[in-house]
Amino acid sequence: MAPYKSHGFIGQEIVTWIKTSKKTHKELFVAAEKLNADCYRSLSAVTIDPSSLRQTLISCLLARCIELFQATYILIAHGMSSPASIMLRSLMETTFILCATAKDDDALNAYIINGERERLRITNKILANGDKTFSKIPVAVLQDIKKELDEKMKKQKVKKFSTEDFARKANLHSWYSTAYVKTSWAVHATIGDVEQYLVLDKRENIKKIKFVPTDKDTSAVLSAACNAMIISLGESLVVFGADTAIAHKHSVELERLMTQV
Repeated sequence: MAPYKSHGFIGQEIVTWIKTSKKTHKELFVAAEKLNADCYRSLSAVTIDPSSLRQTLISCLLARCIELFQATYILIAHGMSSPASIMLRSLMETTFILCATAKDDDALNAYIINGERERLRITNKILANGDKTFSKIPVAVLQDIKKELDEKMKKQKVKKFSTEDFARKANLHSWYSTAYVKTSWAVHATIGDVEQYLVLDKRENIKKIKFVPTDKDTSAVLSAACNAMIISLGESLVVFGADTAIAHKHSVELERLMTQV
């Protein structure tokens, strides 16, 4: 069995730690697993109207939410607090977009246009860079793409939406101002976040660098991930005119669990 000290989180000894953590936080992990299963069932049960851009987009965003939810689950189960927070941030951002585009036409249009703006930005960067090592697209083709996108952007009147704009349209700005902002510490490797790897002696001299599995953030991260997933599921079901009772059921159960913490 590969020891943790030499293989870290990808060694085999981590399996024992995961089992212990899941036992300690059993109810929350079980709730997350049930939610995940119901998300799969809900996604497979809906029928997408091919003429509906909103339904097509929401289906794709819900699939992305489920994937990010699972990634958060896996990382926090491994005791990887900072990477789990990074995945949680991505999940929350996708939830903002899903809920905003589900409710608001301006947000829906802005999301599509944001994608075109990003294509133009990347095309301009590739063309500006003399080294084409990472671009297999011929320069002539890139120039045609740039011309096409430039023309599109000239006709657009929709302002660029930021993550905060989507959060407002989603009625989740309080999330943006608290949980989402806090996770930026992990994403951007701020000094406050990376100090956790220092082991100091009584005189605050550095003894060593250490990172080990921890369950200190398991409840906070996994419950927030569940909450974001429940909200995304509920909004998606509304778009398809489906019963939202399953989302409500999970919301009630999660609230019950959190009042016990």
